[in-house]
Amino acid sequence: MFIDSILYSYAQIFFSNRRWLGALVLSATFLFPIVGLMGLLGVIIANLTAAILKFDQAKIKSGFYGFNGILFGVAVGYYYELSFFMILIIPVFLIITFFISAVLEHYLAAAFNLPGLSLPFIVSLYIFIIFLTNYGDIHVHHLNFQYDTLFSNFPIFIKNYFKSLALIVFQPSVFAGIILSIGILIFSRVLFVLSIVSYSLSAILLTFLLPAQSEQLAILVGFNAILTAFALGGVLILPSPKSFLLVIISTLIVVIFTGFFHRLLNGTLLPLLVLPFNFIVLSTIYSLKFRKEQSELDLLYFAPGSPEENLYYHQNRKNRFDRFKYFFPELPFFGEWFVSQGIEGSYTHKDAWKYAWDFVVVDEKNTQFSNDGNQLTDYYCYKLPVSSPLDGKVVKVASSIPNNEVGDVNLDKNWGNTVVIDHGEGLFSAASHLDSETIKLKENDYVLKGDVIGLCGNSGRSPYPHIHFQFQLTDKIGDKTYRFPFAHFIEKRNDKLIAKSFDYPDENSIVQNIVVHKTIKKAFGLRLGDKITLQCSVKDKTFVEEWEVKVDIYNMLYIENNNHETAFIYLTDKVFYFSHYLGGKSSALYHFFLLAYQVPLCYHANLEWKDQYSLSQLTGTSIRFLTEFFLSFKNFILAEGSFKYLERDEKSDSFIIQNKIELNGAGILKTFKKTMSGQITINGDGEIESFHFINANNLKFNATLTTNNGD
Repeated sequence: MFIDSILYSYAQIFFSNRRWLGALVLSATFLFPIVGLMGLLGVIIANLTAAILKFDQAKIKSGFYGFNGILFGVAVGYYYELSFFMILIIPVFLIITFFISAVLEHYLAAAFNLPGLSLPFIVSLYIFIIFLTNYGDIHVHHLNFQYDTLFSNFPIFIKNYFKSLALIVFQPSVFAGIILSIGILIFSRVLFVLSIVSYSLSAILLTFLLPAQSEQLAILVGFNAILTAFALGGVLILPSPKSFLLVIISTLIVVIFTGFFHRLLNGTLLPLLVLPFNFIVLSTIYSLKFRKEQSELDLLYFAPGSPEENLYYHQNRKNRFDRFKYFFPELPFFGEWFVSQGIEGSYTHKDAWKYAWDFVVVDEKNTQFSNDGNQLTDYYCYKLPVSSPLDGKVVKVASSIPNNEVGDVNLDKNWGNTVVIDHGEGLFSAASHLDSETIKLKENDYVLKGDVIGLCGNSGRSPYPHIHFQFQLTDKIGDKTYRFPFAHFIEKRNDKLIAKSFDYPDENSIVQNIVVHKTIKKAFGLRLGDKITLQCSVKDKTFVEEWEVKVDIYNMLYIENNNHETAFIYLTDKVFYFSHYLGGKSSALYHFFLLAYQVPLCYHANLEWKDQYSLSQLTGTSIRFLTEFFLSFKNFILAEGSFKYLERDEKSDSFIIQNKIELNGAGILKTFKKTMSGQITINGDGEIESFHFINANNLKFNATLTTNNGD
């Protein structure tokens, strides 16, 4: 953990969570050894202080407390010559830096929900510089850029770009800037592009706005512009065309504020450093929190990865779960029903009443009735049960309206016999045209999801028996409709069975609720403390992997393997989901995560469903690497999984889930395509018996259950 805390602290300087990048930054600081040693001393003292005082270990390991210590250390090594007195006093100020960092980080987070950035470093360094004015024998360095002769043929514009990167960690070395730029390129193509764009634009604007100071301020403006672009264009705000525009605007502001702070601090001993970066980023992020609409310029709301990973995660979460609601309503009936009129239907679902459905029952010929259809009893849906979609309190009941003869309508009592249920949180549902003799409920009765509230009839404006169903926002019978999805259901269309989640039944389709199959439910009904052992093989390699089901502080279940890789579970009563995965991409858990990404807890032969994958969850390709240079504007590769329950063999009691993942290019990459596939086998005892996966390079991974101590 101690080594991790050091490497992650260095990585934090460039908004990264990669150990290798931290190691690269650490090595770059040692191109000027005194500066490097002081930075290393800074992170060691900061992290040791945090550990001794029992601060949160996870935050220590992440570099949360260490990176400001690094910046203080390298700044002191950059500006001052060491002496015996300095060696005595610097550790004291490193401890002071830690406390300032802890106070500012936690205060800004608690009071304003803001990061501390490098503000603690600036405060502590200013205190240190002013304190040293009490001593007249402190010698100041006059460091020149080292190794410049190696790059003498570089244009000044390019050299200043590398100098700007190098001075972020106070390295007077063009070579250090080259090393850091390579690290940034490997870590994030988005940040690499932003560094070039922001630096180039800042140089142009500086020449235009402050021509007299352009040479003096070029590098100061450059590294403030780069850091600001990183924060606002890809790290604290997710990459997008608008965040890119924000980078352009903020670069202009960087030039202005650098000129302002330069004049303000002129004549003092205090260096400008990263004041513009901190001021602009903190004020911008804070002001964006007061918007009425938060859907554009999305602020980071989860543990950060690279900008690419953050964007992929956000898009994936939005595609998969954005329509998920607090409520999980079911269709208001049992068995299969036909949607004779859907949202914005052909007949009566118009204007304020467009978000509604009419349901009937049809036979294999798509006919609603037997015989000649002149009698109510000829209709298959007549007198079939109508159920409550959710728990709730009955708030309105109309139950005295007689059924119409077939073909007649009652325009005076338009909605017919109706039950309106209050489900809480402002959501109501209404089922209309019910049979008058079958509604036994009265106002203030409480019903549960699936309870029968009446039978299908033909009352009100209803020429033939059917259920009219709608969600609404008041208890008024016949009020305007409200667009709200059904949680989980199966839709039959063109001889295909498709499982849908938080969606809207389509007109002219046959729909039914998901009925949980006990064997499938048992296989995916993972519980806290369950332990599973698997025998795995890939190529000629075999190994044993162990899983355990655990729970985090948010009561979210996850599976952890013996290598501490984790797959997080989102389990509803009808569908199993994996929400995200953390770890390497060679374990059994990773392959199971891909295969069991979404599983309806039911069984129908040839039932199909789809889901969207995040590209960061899949093994990388060189094409993906190249497209990420333009990721702020467009995602050129999409990944979709197609799932299917195979028909069961008559001789076998096993269930097989088949999965195919397709990576498809878009735009100029529309011909790009890669495919992965696999399947899961569930035995008759409700255990995941085995699974295999074939990746895009045709490499096959196999896993077989050996022990399972879950019930």
